[in-house]
Amino acid sequence: MKIAVQPESPAARRALIRRGMIYSSWEAVLAMPVVYLWQPGNLVVAVFLSELLELSPATYGAVVSLPFWTNLLQLPLVPLLSQRFGVRTVFVATIWLHVVIWGALGALLMVAPDWVMAHRLTVAYGFIGVSGLVASVMAVCWAAWMQSWVPPGVRGKYFARRNGIAQVVTLAFLLLAGWLLARPSLLMMGAIFFGAALLRALSAFTAQATPAPEGKTADEQQTWGEQWQSLRAQPGYFRAVFFMASWAAVANAAGVFQPIFMLQVLGVSVEGTSWPIALSMLAGALAMRLWGPLLDRFGARPVLFCLLPMWVLAGVPWLVVTPSTAWLLNVAWALAGAVNAGIVLGQLNLLMKLIPPGSRALAVGFNTALGALGAALAPMLAGRLLDGLMAAGWGASETYRLFFWIMPLGVLVPFWLLRRIQEPRAAPVEHVLGALRNVRMLGAALGLGFLAQVLWIPLRRGKRGES
Repeated sequence: MKIAVQPESPAARRALIRRGMIYSSWEAVLAMPVVYLWQPGNLVVAVFLSELLELSPATYGAVVSLPFWTNLLQLPLVPLLSQRFGVRTVFVATIWLHVVIWGALGALLMVAPDWVMAHRLTVAYGFIGVSGLVASVMAVCWAAWMQSWVPPGVRGKYFARRNGIAQVVTLAFLLLAGWLLARPSLLMMGAIFFGAALLRALSAFTAQATPAPEGKTADEQQTWGEQWQSLRAQPGYFRAVFFMASWAAVANAAGVFQPIFMLQVLGVSVEGTSWPIALSMLAGALAMRLWGPLLDRFGARPVLFCLLPMWVLAGVPWLVVTPSTAWLLNVAWALAGAVNAGIVLGQLNLLMKLIPPGSRALAVGFNTALGALGAALAPMLAGRLLDGLMAAGWGASETYRLFFWIMPLGVLVPFWLLRRIQEPRAAPVEHVLGALRNVRMLGAALGLGFLAQVLWIPLRRGKRGES
């Protein structure tokens, strides 16, 4: 007599998913130091490239643009790897590659600092470029893997909590790095990189032990040609992608040079520079409490319409700040970060609404590639502009202030593109402005931070803005 195998009970499946979420949260905690290091323009790498390797603004801009260029390469690479090995396998493998890359760089800085200085361009381009390529593949595979097993109904709550914990860990790492780099040296920088690599190794073991399936996406059965035809039938998607690419160019051009301005023009120490950035990370988690409900209630497009002018307003202190009034940058970082948190969430919500069913892999990859192109060109062109002005006799202070005057004008392009996007069931912009008059909500938003690893915030049932 054959005994029928009972299917897994819903309670057992829920318990397994909860366990997987706990493991994934620990993986994020252990990963955050290296995740922060490969983000273009971060403070630690900015000190490494500009202060220790003494790269010019043009060269610095070219180097920090490399992770965005490598995002273009993931478009054909990720489908090839994930279909052969599975997204979880590729994700874990890229973690180990990152461990090798950052561990080797840290060891090299500690053992052979003179060789590093003699080959500083090779080191800068080689390590940042290879790390960026590995990270681009890792990020896409991580998103596909998490999407395959985290239930849609809890994604918003889970990733908000997960990101909040990771944000605190990043803040602690940044403050520790700022303290260790009070007197920057290649030896100390190498120790920071090597320590971050060791923690990343522990995160690889945690990711491997996470009780979750390998991960397959529903659109793997469709050819790229079929997915492309679905995208062509959705013109709103392409308008949204071009809007996001133009915004990435403006935001990245300004963002990667702000720490350099603080270090070289205002004369702020590395530790002093780390404080407003750390404040931004801590307060960014608070900003999510404002933008999430607004996006759920009114939709992404009207919220983004309000956020772009607020980003311009946040740039005003950079135009007038002096060494004696450097405290103003705490306000600038806080407001800009709160706005950036909302823009990231708004873009993701808008993109998820406009992606046609069955074309998720190509749609996300194409958006990532085009956004990376805009973000890659921006720091290169900005660096050349800064170098050219200073070569023509401009002082560093005047050059950077002119640059910060130009940046707000770039917002006109994404603002114009946003006007041409039609979002399903979005509320009028005036409704969002009315909501923003709530003083309590604005007070909660006075923070900032980058928002990493968020897939999207699913809308609750019965809320407007979801089609």
